[in-house]
Amino acid sequence: MKRFYTLAALLLVMALALTGCGMNNKESKYKNYVESLITANYVGVSKDYIRATGAEDEEAEALYLQNASRLANNLSAYYDLDISSDHELAPQMVDLAKTIYSKCKFQVGDAYVENNIYYVDVTIHPIDILNQTNDTVRQYVDDFNTRVANGEYNDYERERYENEFARGIMDILRNASENMSYKEPVTIKLRILTNDNSFYISDDDFRQIDAAILNTTEVSMPDEAPAEGDTTEGGDMVEGGDMVEGGDMVEGDTTDGEPVPGDNPEGE
Repeated sequence: MKRFYTLAALLLVMALALTGCGMNNKESKYKNYVESLITANYVGVSKDYIRATGAEDEEAEALYLQNASRLANNLSAYYDLDISSDHELAPQMVDLAKTIYSKCKFQVGDAYVENNIYYVDVTIHPIDILNQTNDTVRQYVDDFNTRVANGEYNDYERERYENEFARGIMDILRNASENMSYKEPVTIKLRILTNDNSFYISDDDFRQIDAAILNTTEVSMPDEAPAEGDTTEGGDMVEGGDMVEGGDMVEGDTTDGEPVPGDNPEGE
């Protein structure tokens, strides 16, 4: 069976200025930082993220859009959908990815100290839409292949045929997102890294968050794809885009990789 492999993470780890003093202030900042990082990437709620990092609205929106586009591309590759050049379906797949991510469930705990190192625990309920829709997708593919065999698509050009198949898959995912299923929650222990007046989490820790948001394990696809036309083999995830390596700190302007300087915009 074909399997859905782990999504490539969007690794833009933002640094924050440590402008306050005292343990309680640090604990609050660390917790808020982790929560704002997750919501900015997966929910598109970026007010706290912008306030904490000094990023511009456009930069936060670009971060969210890039993450949603990554999921859209991976879903298209997994289901073997050839829609990247379609001006109608490609944006719809990005919107669908946003809808799926908007259903993420997580809780961020208070920061705490172990051996003079701060940690924040995040409990994530992995979205299980791939398993949730697996049987429905299998049946849809079987029915579609039957219609192909019966000649229903003989007069279709390839683009129209591919789009017809894609719309059906997207409808299944969209309907399932209205009543999302989740796996058992997992808790991730994030280490807060500090450097001069900045703090951040490592790329490896962000990868753990990304891997937990959407469950991609124990998922299989039918061995047969639609019979019409030559398409690439589905079921494997596409590794897309460059990633920030090894816990590098990135400013709100993600082009120069420097920590955020100065005071917090809100004076916290």
